[in-house]
Amino acid sequence: MLSPAPLLIVAGTITTLRLISRLMAGITVSASKTEPPPPRPRGKPLLNGLSVAGLDDRGIESLGAYIKEGNVEAVTSFLAFNRPSIEQLEQYLSQLRERFQQQLAVPVADLDEATLKAKAKQFNFPAAPAGMRLEVLTHAERRLLLEFEPRAPRQVNRELMARFGGNAFLAHFKLYLSHEPGITLHIPPFDADRKMFETLAGSGVASKGRLIPLEQRLSVLSMNQLRQMVKDLKLDQKFTRKTDACVALAAAPGAAVLLSMQYVIDDLFMLNILDLDPRRIEREWAFLTACAKLLTSITAKATPLSEVAL
Repeated sequence: MLSPAPLLIVAGTITTLRLISRLMAGITVSASKTEPPPPRPRGKPLLNGLSVAGLDDRGIESLGAYIKEGNVEAVTSFLAFNRPSIEQLEQYLSQLRERFQQQLAVPVADLDEATLKAKAKQFNFPAAPAGMRLEVLTHAERRLLLEFEPRAPRQVNRELMARFGGNAFLAHFKLYLSHEPGITLHIPPFDADRKMFETLAGSGVASKGRLIPLEQRLSVLSMNQLRQMVKDLKLDQKFTRKTDACVALAAAPGAAVLLSMQYVIDDLFMLNILDLDPRRIEREWAFLTACAKLLTSITAKATPLSEVAL
């Protein structure tokens, strides 16, 4: 007669395996109910828990140094020129725009300026990550964070910045905006803006000296000076409009020589008419400046909102 011991061992083994199987299934279900771990940053560490992509180690070091210095202008220029991807900042800005759009319930483009401004002031901003502080921003800059779409075609890029002085882009662009293109300007060597005009002339944003058509060069003269030149060249004409006098004198032999006797030709500059949308460029630069302020606020001292220029 066979011993029942082997059968008991097999039955016990099967029971044990079933219990283990049920236990493992319970563990799997329990694990599936837990929150998944947060995604790992895509880029390399920057500072204060920020991660950045699109930069080499040298670029990361430079950006980190500018932020620690609180140099908003340098950070703005760096962001405009290099366009790094700062993961936590981008996620925060995306969250802001999504919440604001939900609050509006209509597209931003469908609202008038006054309504949009009022809605932006009423918006409850969530805390920014990595120690960035919203109180460093003006109301206008906060509103820009809500409205600006960074995925839209860029206006400020490396090519544009190179034409306007590279890291000194803002000063050169403001200079361009302060004068009307197509008008000849007399900028002597001692003029405070002479160096910037030379830079713009070197990149083709401005024309200098003989590169300015004679008709435009003559426009630097006053109407009395033009009438005197008409007499000196013995032209049998009278002019009441400066434009007509410049056109006629430009065709007269000797006009360029007489002009050079009054103004050094290389001291004449003319800003060229460019295919630019200054308002869009200013808006994009303001957005980048707001981002730079947020980044530098990590190490800056707190400033009450009441003291921030609005």
